[in-house]
Amino acid sequence: MDSGSGFRRTQSLRYPKSATNSPNSLGVRRMRPSFRSRSSKGARGETSTALARMTPQQRQALVSSWRGLRGQTGPLMRKIFTELEIVSPKVKDIFYKAALVECFVQKEPKRGATMDDHIKLTVSFFDDIIANIENEAEVINMIKHVGQQHAILQQSCAFRSDIWESVGEIAVEKICMTDSVQKTREAARAWRSLIAFVTDELRCGFEGEAKAFSRRNSAEQIAEESPDSDDMIRKLQKMRLDYTSTVPMG
Repeated sequence: MDSGSGFRRTQSLRYPKSATNSPNSLGVRRMRPSFRSRSSKGARGETSTALARMTPQQRQALVSSWRGLRGQTGPLMRKIFTELEIVSPKVKDIFYKAALVECFVQKEPKRGATMDDHIKLTVSFFDDIIANIENEAEVINMIKHVGQQHAILQQSCAFRSDIWESVGEIAVEKICMTDSVQKTREAARAWRSLIAFVTDELRCGFEGEAKAFSRRNSAEQIAEESPDSDDMIRKLQKMRLDYTSTVPMG
């Protein structure tokens, strides 16, 4: 994680800023990316995720509201990714290049890098999260895995970790504006908490794997540049022979 890694970054996703600054407000506004918090810390500093702190009513609200979004999830995810392209031109560039490559490379399995691929994968992603909402460890693993899969983009496409927060902010806005979520206050609260949780874990998985990837690359580069001991001995011996052949030793 970056500096201040002990801080979770998604309080602003769970409690959008409103005129009253109340976390109970259903209004959704774009949050400031610079706002950070310790959303994973309990009152006494113990580790406690947003998912673990959800009430049974909020979990049920997630399940029922997601079920109510059936038939709308594809268009909803398209809205999220379309706005993400506006907020982050880098994402638009990645999607464009992926679509261009797919036009010329007809290989199976597909790489799943275009916007259309991401829409389908994101719907399935939330299907899996909602289906396993009672299994926190399983949900964390699947979210971090998705973050880790994107780590290679840091070097190849300059994908930055703060893009995850942009995804979270847009997702909160779009999902919490749907009729299915606005039916109950608990559903809106639950979705803000869930998206904050997902954003945190995506970023955590991404940054952890990106650092590991960078270390592996550095180690491989050093190994390639550093000759092994036998090779070094042979070169030193050759240097000595070359020297003694031109400058006879007394």
